[in-house]
Amino acid sequence: KELVKIGDTLPVSEEFGTDEVTAAAELEMFLDTNVRTKRDDALVNGPGTAGEIEGLIAAAPAYVPAAAGIVAPNIYDLAKKVKTAITFNRGSKYSPDILVMNDNTADELHLTKDANENYIFPDTMGIGSMTIVIDNNMANNVMVIGDRRYARIYEKYGVLISRAPIAEQFVEDMETIKVRTRLLFLIRNVDKTGFLKVTDIDAALVTLGS
Repeated sequence: KELVKIGDTLPVSEEFGTDEVTAAAELEMFLDTNVRTKRDDALVNGPGTAGEIEGLIAAAPAYVPAAAGIVAPNIYDLAKKVKTAITFNRGSKYSPDILVMNDNTADELHLTKDANENYIFPDTMGIGSMTIVIDNNMANNVMVIGDRRYARIYEKYGVLISRAPIAEQFVEDMETIKVRTRLLFLIRNVDKTGFLKVTDIDAALVTLGS
C-alpha cells in the first residue's frame, strides 16, 4: 500500500496574502479544522478504493453473531463475545485492547440500568482488558474491537500548500489555496483477524439473546 494524499481547498481573494499576520492565522485555522478533520475521518471511514486510504471500518472483518441465549444482552456482553471471536483458537497472537465507538453508542452502554433503575456501567471506560476509545467519526450503533499493536499510521511529515487561480477565478481576482498531506493507515491482510467490526449493534444484541 502507498501513502495517499488527503486535504482540502480554500478559495480566497488575491489580497489574502497581503497581511501576513492575518493570512497566517487564517491558514493555521484552515489546516487544523479542514485538513486534520479530513485526516481523522479518513482513518476511520476511508473506503480503500483508488486514491483513498483504507480506514478502520473497511479494514476490519465483520463480526457474525450467533444465538447465545443471553438474558437482556447489552453492549458489555457483545464486546466480550466479539473479543472471544478474535482470540479463540488463535493461541496468544492477539490481545484485543481497544473498543472504538462514538459518544452516542457509548451512552447506550453507560445508560444501561438494572431492574431497580441503577446504572450498571456508570462512566466505565473499559471492558475487561479493552479500553473504550471514543471517536465521533464512527457511525452510531457501530463498534470495532481489535489489537492496536497490529494497526499502523504512516504520515509524511509536513503539509504541502499551493495556490493558483482556477477557471474563471483569474478574472474575478480570486485564487484557490490547496493543502495536502500524505497518509496511510495499515493493517496487514494477515493481521486483519485481530480486528472485528459490528455494523449493527442492536441487531447483534437480538441475536445474542436468542
